Parts: sequence; C-alpha cells; structure tokens
Amino acid sequence: MSLILLVGINAKFIHTNLAIRSLKANAKEYTDIVECVEYTINQSCEEILQSIYEKKPDVIGFSCYLWNIEYVFSISRDLKKIMPDVFIMAGGPEVSFQPEEILTNHPWMNLIMTGEGENTFYEFAGELSRAGSPCQMSLERIAGIVYHREKSSFVRTPPRELMPLDNLVFPYRDEDIPVFAHRIFYYESMRGCPFSCSYCLSSVDKSVRMKSREKTEREIDFFLRHRVPQVKFVDRTFNCNREYAYHIWKYIGDHDNGVTNFHFEISGDLLRDEDIALLASFRAGLVQFEIGVQSTNEKTIQAIHRTMDLERLRSNVQRIHKNGNIHQHLDLIAGLPYEDFDSFSQSFNDVYAMQPDQLQLGFLKILDGSYMSEAAGSYDMKYGSRPPYEVLCTRWLSFDDIRELKQIEEMVECYYNSFQFTATVAYLIRFFDTPFDMYRKLGKYYKEKGLLERKHSRVQRYEILWSFTEERVISDGEQLEVFREVMTYDLFRRDYVKNPPAFVRLRDDDSKKEIRAFFDSQCEKPSVLRGYEGFVTRQLFHMIYMNRFTIHMKLLVEEGILEVRPPRYLLFDYKKRNPLNHSADVLEVPEHYFL
Repeated sequence: MSLILLVGINAKFIHTNLAIRSLKANAKEYTDIVECVEYTINQSCEEILQSIYEKKPDVIGFSCYLWNIEYVFSISRDLKKIMPDVFIMAGGPEVSFQPEEILTNHPWMNLIMTGEGENTFYEFAGELSRAGSPCQMSLERIAGIVYHREKSSFVRTPPRELMPLDNLVFPYRDEDIPVFAHRIFYYESMRGCPFSCSYCLSSVDKSVRMKSREKTEREIDFFLRHRVPQVKFVDRTFNCNREYAYHIWKYIGDHDNGVTNFHFEISGDLLRDEDIALLASFRAGLVQFEIGVQSTNEKTIQAIHRTMDLERLRSNVQRIHKNGNIHQHLDLIAGLPYEDFDSFSQSFNDVYAMQPDQLQLGFLKILDGSYMSEAAGSYDMKYGSRPPYEVLCTRWLSFDDIRELKQIEEMVECYYNSFQFTATVAYLIRFFDTPFDMYRKLGKYYKEKGLLERKHSRVQRYEILWSFTEERVISDGEQLEVFREVMTYDLFRRDYVKNPPAFVRLRDDDSKKEIRAFFDSQCEKPSVLRGYEGFVTRQLFHMIYMNRFTIHMKLLVEEGILEVRPPRYLLFDYKKRNPLNHSADVLEVPEHYFL
C-alpha cells in the first residue's frame, strides 16, 4: 500500500498545521494511506530530511508558506537525490500563484496544488490508491493542479470549484489532544474576505463562505470538552458577518469552560453596541482580538483599497480596553504607499493612544498574487528577493528609515508588548514629545551602546532603561526617585526578584519589621492574605514581595496620571495573576495593620 506523507514545517513548536490535517481528514476513505508529520524551522534541514526518509513514503506533500518555503525547497531537493522515485507535491499560498515558475525552477518537484485543496487531494489519493504507485497515476482528470508532462512542459488542469464549507470534515480527533498538549489549535469557520486590501492574498477571493452556525458550534464543543488552552480562528475578518460573529461569541460565552481562550482577527470598526455589551460579560481571557489598523493616513488607506471608520474603531477599542477583560493586539504596517517617516510616526502615535495590550509594528511584504506585487513598481518599492519579501525602501521611506523603524520595533517589543514595563513606560513617556519619540530615542541609545545585537535578560532590560533615563532623560533628583519607585513596582509585579538590580532601593529594617508583623498576623488569622494557609512568616518573606510606594500606580497605569501620596504598603501576590498580562495581583494593605 502506498504512503502519502503530508509535511508541515511550522514557525514555532507551539503552532499546529491546519492545512495538512484538513487534507488528511477530507481524504475520507483514503485516510489510511495518509500520514501527517510536523516540524519547525528551528530544526535542522538534516534532521527533517532524515525523519522523512525513515518513513519511506511514496508521495511527499509539503505545506508551503513564507516562513518555510526555503526549507521546503532545500529538503525536497535532497530527498529527490536519495529517493529518486518519490513523488513530491506542494500546496499553499507560497506556490499557488506561479506554479509553472515553481516547477521550472525546482524541477525535482512533480506537482503543485493550486487553490482550495481538500477535494483535489481526495481525488489525488483516490487515483494513487487505484493506480498502486505514483508512476501509474493518470492526473489529467484532477482539477486544481499543475504538473510536469515532460521536463520542459506542464499540464494545468481546470480550476477547482469551491466547496460548501459544511462539507469539510473536522480536522481534529480525540487522540490529537495529548499530542498537541500546550499547543495552539488553529480553526477556520469561513474562507475568503469581503475586503480588498492590496497587500493581502485573501483579497484575491472576495467571496466569503461560512460554515453554518450549528456546525461551528459543534466543532467548538470539541475544544471546550477537551479544555484546550487556545483556539486561533484563522478567518481573515471574523466579524464581517456581524450576526454570525455575535451568535458564535454568545455561544462561546454561554459555554465557557474557564480555561480555553479563543483568538479572532476582526475589524474593530464593525463592532456594534450589542457586541461590546456581550463581550463585556466575558471572563477575562476568554477571547482576544487582533485588529489590523495598518495606517491612519487617509491617503494610504485609500491606496491600499482598505475600508475603515477610524473614529469608530478608536472608540470601540477604547471601550473594550476599559472593560479590562479582552486582550487587544493592534497592527501597523510600515512601508505602505504615501506613508513617509513622519506620517508613520503619526500612525504609531494614533494607535498607541488607543492603549492596545500589544502594538505590532510590522513591515510590508510584497506577496506574489497580491495587487501590491503588481503596483510595487509604480510606488518605487524595492523588496527582498527571498522570503519573506519584505520592503527595503519605497518612494516615501529610505532604507535608513526602515532600519530605524526596525530599532523602534524592537524597543516596542521589549518595553511595551512584554507587559513588564507598563507603569515605567507610562511615567517615562511624559518626558518626550510623543510615544514614538520615546521609542525612537531609546532605539538610538541601544544602537550607540552596541546593545541591539545582544540578548538581554529581563533584569538587564531594566538596567539599560535606568541608564538611558539617568544619562539622557531625567536630571532632576526628585523625578529620578519617582522613576526608581515606578521601575521597582514593575520589576516585582512580574516576579519576586531575589537579587534586584542596583537601582532598586532596598527595604530598611523598620519596613522589614512591619512586614514581618503583618505576616505574623496573617498566619494567625488571615484577613487580607488568602490562599497561604499552612505557611509561616519566614516562608512568606520568600514568596510574597511587600514594600512601601508613594505613587498611585493604578492611576498611573490606567489613566497616565501621576499622583504622589503618603507611603502605602503594596503586596504582590504571585499566586494570583492577571489572565491578560500574567502580572501578579497587587493589593494595597490598609494602614491600620501597621499602627
């Protein structure tokens, strides 16, 4: 019996490959001749090559994306050398749009699947099962493929007709759960996108097909029943059909298992009042949103064929933020038409003001098959010759500009998206004209000090930020003491640092005595500190951090307002953490415990 090996090479171990699992599940009666294997780009090509070789497949099918295509080309070429009779096929967005060129440049590949693959693969598996071996197959009746006829010519069969999504077989099984423990389950409830963003391949197919609500709900039940950590919907704009999105969100809310998180990519300006009211009732961490803003420059938005009500988006994002129960990840893209350095800095500041939980500063990728690939010449866009085909310069941005934006991107990742410097950044930003200006100057400091190419621990990031602030930002002693206190708060809010950096002012003997007396009282009769029954004061000193703070930290973090008040003890409870940012629960201990 012939074996088809479907290969997914993921960007990270935590990811799963939905495409190959869907192909196998929809092979139906032929699933017994199909096996799925997954690797990551962090594994060596040699390791992947040997693993595939040991399975002795007759057909190897690769799932191809930006992040793995060069691995696929290298590994498949070497496989053909050591397994000359193996039949190699590929599918996915990185090979679908110019299949003849792919086969010409990589002649060891035999076939490319174009477009939607489930029915195509079903027919291919059926043909292999009938023929008994790849060399006996008749492929001309299978729609949606391009393959070698001879070395210099190809056969392109008619395009594959799109299928009703309710016909899709669910790709996961009970036995997958232990295999995918602590990994993300990818899921799709729709295909296509109604929008026409010029940089996106989803704009090629403007129709939207959705599964019925009943089918989606049944499949969601699988994830809830198995209490998987995270389900990531790969739908391009999940709430493009607002009634459908509302009912699926309501179903998730009504059946919350207290564990599973659901990730959705949405358009923020399409949210209605009833959506926001429903979302406000959710457990913190039940759902999270990725929202593509991309730019706030109106001319840029028009040029990339994007439709967006910026004011409504801003209002909706801020309303959700205020509820404090949904993580929001907002995206910007550098390198778009009509966006120069100053314009991008304005887009950055506009999105930053929306207070997203994470701000993703990405760079335009010129993808084959997208409108942007056709228009790149008219915009004087130069981009990388190898994946991920990232923009190098445009009519509006020089390569030097791009390099500087890369520095800013790293600073945002370290000091904003990590959730480790929330109060620190909220305080520090008041010494700069704009948020963009702060991250820009911090990036320049890293570059001047030769720090960009090095790996840094969390504590080292604090030490670098302290040095930057002391040398370049704050000269006033009182303000520097405030900054010291704010940084200390952030440092310990994440974890109890047993060997704190030099900028941390250690607790004096009087404070230690008061803290010890408080712990004694809680060991005897818990009133503030819950969940630590059975521990003694000596142990609590090493499990819980307490110190006096004069800054109203919650007001600083949530409103950006600096309020200095009489010193109060804050208690950092590491057993209780915020489900959105994993920071410790911080309690203000009433003063009467220390009188």
